Amino acid sequence: MKVFKGKIWAAIGSLMDHGGTASTTKSSSPAAAVPDRALLADIEAAIERCTGSSGGGGGNDDRHVHEILFLVSNEPGAITFLSRRITARLEAARAPAAALRSLLLVHRLLRAGDRYFEQDFRGLWASRELRVDAPRCSCSPLTAAGGVVHYASAGAAAVASGACAFVHGYSAYLEERMQWVINQSGNLEPARKPPPPDHDAGKLPPPPSSSSSSSTSSHDASAETLLFKLAMCQRLLDLAIQLLPDNNTSASAAARSAFGIVLRESFKVYDAFAEGVDVMLLLSRSLAGLSKPSRVTAHEILKKACAQTPELKEFYHKCKRSNASSKSLEYPLVRVVTPAQAFAMEMEPVTMTPIPEEDGCQEEKVEARAGAEAIDGGGSPFAHKMETTISTVWVEFEDEDQRLITAPTDDDHSLKAVQRS
Repeated sequence: MKVFKGKIWAAIGSLMDHGGTASTTKSSSPAAAVPDRALLADIEAAIERCTGSSGGGGGNDDRHVHEILFLVSNEPGAITFLSRRITARLEAARAPAAALRSLLLVHRLLRAGDRYFEQDFRGLWASRELRVDAPRCSCSPLTAAGGVVHYASAGAAAVASGACAFVHGYSAYLEERMQWVINQSGNLEPARKPPPPDHDAGKLPPPPSSSSSSSTSSHDASAETLLFKLAMCQRLLDLAIQLLPDNNTSASAAARSAFGIVLRESFKVYDAFAEGVDVMLLLSRSLAGLSKPSRVTAHEILKKACAQTPELKEFYHKCKRSNASSKSLEYPLVRVVTPAQAFAMEMEPVTMTPIPEEDGCQEEKVEARAGAEAIDGGGSPFAHKMETTISTVWVEFEDEDQRLITAPTDDDHSLKAVQRS
C-alpha cells in the first residue's frame, strides 16, 4: 500500500511540475497555484479501481465512473489530470486485458458525463492530452524461465491474438466515436464540422440576387449536412462490424461490456442512417433536387450502402447467436440498399438540366428536316425544303421564239390596283 501511495504522489508531482507555470499565470494567489493533492489522489485511486485487475466489466463499474465524474467536477483542471493518467496507463499496458479496461473507462466516461464534460473530454482528445490510439499490448503472451523468454502454448497465443485484435479494433472505434456527440434526445450525431476560414473578413458579403438564390443556397447547405452525417454513419458502422469478438475473447467481462456498448450505439447510428437515406431519396425526387456535386456524393454513399447493408444484416445475425451480446437486445430491421436505388440517384432529373434556347432551336430544325424527309420519302422531286422568300419567279414557255417572260408578282398587282383607283 505504501508503494502504491508513493506512485500516486510521484505522478501528482510530475503533473504539478508540468502545469505549474500555467497555474501560476492563471492566478497569482498561492492557493490557486497549488492543486488539491488529496483530490488528485482520490481520482488516481478511482482510476485504479476501474482499470486494475479487479475492474472492467463488473457490476461496480458504473459506481466508480460516477465517482470519477463527481471528483473531476469539483476541480476545473482535474479533467486534464484524468486524461493524462488514463493515457499513461494505456501506454504502459502490455496485456490486452489491461489496455481494454483503460479504453472501456474512456468510453464509459464519454457516455456518462454531461455535455460540458463531454466537450472538455473531446477537446483534450483533439489536443492529444487524451490518446486512445496508444495500446502497445503484446499479441502473444510470453513466459520467462531461467532468464529466457519464450512463447506460451499455441492455444494461449491464439487467445491473446484474438484479444489483441479486439483491443486495436476497439481503439479505432473510439477514435471515430470521439467525433460524435450525444444530443438532447439521447441519440448520437456527428460533431459539426468547423466553418471554413473567412479570407474576406473585411469585405461585406454580396447581397443575394433574389429570394430563390438564397433558398437554393440554404437547400444545398442542408443537403451537404445530411450527406456528411450519412458518410459519418457509414464510417462508424464499418468499425462496429469489424469488432465482433470470437468465443475466446467474449469470455472476458470487459470485452463483453465494451462490445455491448458498441452494439447499442450501432443501433442508434443505423436508425439515423436509414432515416437520412429516406430524406436523401425524397430530395432527389423533388423539384428542387440536389446539385451536381451533391448527387455525386449521394451516389457514392448509396453505392457503398449496397455492400454495407448486407454486411450489417449478417453482422446482427451473428451477434444474436454470439455469447458476447445480450439476448434481450432489440435489433433493428436492416433494409438492404439495392443497386437500382444507387443508379436512380446517379441519373439526373429532367428539371435539373434545362435545354438552352439556341440548342432547342437547332433541335427543332433537325426534327423538322427529318420529318419532311420522312413524309416525302424516296419518290419526291424535291430534295430539300422549298424557299418561299423569293418574290420573282422565272417561268419558261416553249414557243417559237423561246422567249422568257417575267410573271407578275404580288407587288405588281398591288401597284396596278392603286393606279386603277
